[in-house]
Amino acid sequence: MTDPSKRQITKIARNAAHFVQTLARDKGLGSGEYEALHCIRKHPGIRPGDLCEELSLEKSAAAHLVHNLERKGLIRREVDPEDTRRRLFYPTAAADKLKDSRAALEAAYYRWLLDGLPEEKQGPFLEALDILYRRSKEARRQGGPQELLNPSAPEQEGESQ
Repeated sequence: MTDPSKRQITKIARNAAHFVQTLARDKGLGSGEYEALHCIRKHPGIRPGDLCEELSLEKSAAAHLVHNLERKGLIRREVDPEDTRRRLFYPTAAADKLKDSRAALEAAYYRWLLDGLPEEKQGPFLEALDILYRRSKEARRQGGPQELLNPSAPEQEGESQ
């Protein structure tokens, strides 16, 4: 079955990310570093192993990202009170400021994009977008769209494929 959206949501998000990442690169922040920072901001006090799991990274790659973020003053390490041999990662105020500036850039990009849509179409589009967003967020919380992850019984013999 073909995709009626032609993956345009993905393509628009990729274009917005490229726009913002180009500006972030000027501040010396790579896309992998931003993803790690986003995860640490979302899970303050995250353990190294959990960070690796969240980002699907090997320990050495995660350690490299964390080292760079720490050197840039965007995260700090603290001793884990449950195990003093372990460290926990926390975002700094500079990370919050960076997130705010990145969000502002994304918002400006999307405002610019919406300016190309006639006003009478913006409301219905934004309502539909909100519905899709809420549905995708719920699916993420459940580990993905279950009907896609666990398809029902295989097609019966004689059914067309």
